[in-house]
Amino acid sequence: MDQKIMDFLAKIYQTQTEMRNELRELRTDQETIAQNVAKIVNVVEHDVDRKIGAIFDFREIQVNHNQKIEQALDRIEAKVEVLQLETSNLKRIK
Repeated sequence: MDQKIMDFLAKIYQTQTEMRNELRELRTDQETIAQNVAKIVNVVEHDVDRKIGAIFDFREIQVNHNQKIEQALDRIEAKVEVLQLETSNLKRIK
């Protein structure tokens, strides 16, 4: 009976040792994963910052371009109005 108990205790000890080793491996793997996630987050944050900056730069360029187009359209509208007035005056004279 004592031998059975000793064998059983030896198996328990062996299993416990294996579980400790597996737990150490899991902790190491978890730390590695956490480090990799931190690196990925850093890369994504940098990439997003760069892209958002580019979007804002493009927006400023687009706003300036739209303002120039609006000013050109205002000038064209004014010229068309003048030409319409001149044309209507010429039609009255004839």
